[in-house]
Amino acid sequence: MKLTRIFFIAVFLFTYLHLQTYSYATEINISEKSRVLFRVKDTKGISYNVYFFAPKETKTDYYLCSTGDEVFVGNYSFLIQKQGEKDIKTTSVILKDYPYNQTQRTVFPIISKSYPDIVIVSDQLDCNTKVGYLYYVDNEKIVSVKSALSYTLPPRFNEKNELETMNYYNMED
Repeated sequence: MKLTRIFFIAVFLFTYLHLQTYSYATEINISEKSRVLFRVKDTKGISYNVYFFAPKETKTDYYLCSTGDEVFVGNYSFLIQKQGEKDIKTTSVILKDYPYNQTQRTVFPIISKSYPDIVIVSDQLDCNTKVGYLYYVDNEKIVSVKSALSYTLPPRFNEKNELETMNYYNMED
């Protein structure tokens, strides 16, 4: 009796957590509602579609130095889909009250020749500088790199496959 009860509790928890993983993807057409969709390679070279999605957004046309830009504020998360498969999986990354600037495309991939591709989620620090938080796909999950880049122009991989950034500093010393 006790073993049966434990078995049913385990089955219930597994089913509940499995259904929660696909909750957005089954209720909403993610490919239509996602603000950003791009293709990246993971650590093994497998291609994924990465969606950047918030279930509820507020549109504003002003954020920091971006007067007139289309900015959407929401609790964004990444959803990933292995190329050729139907299932779209949610990830544990949630960016609360993130201001996605659609005009400046503040979420974008950096394509690498030999490393996993990097996804940048950027925030405006001042009118010239952004900070980019780095993510990559590993084992069907979005993984955060525990560092960030500051930049003026978007980072990129150069011919030697090294990550380059450019900064503009206009303050007196």
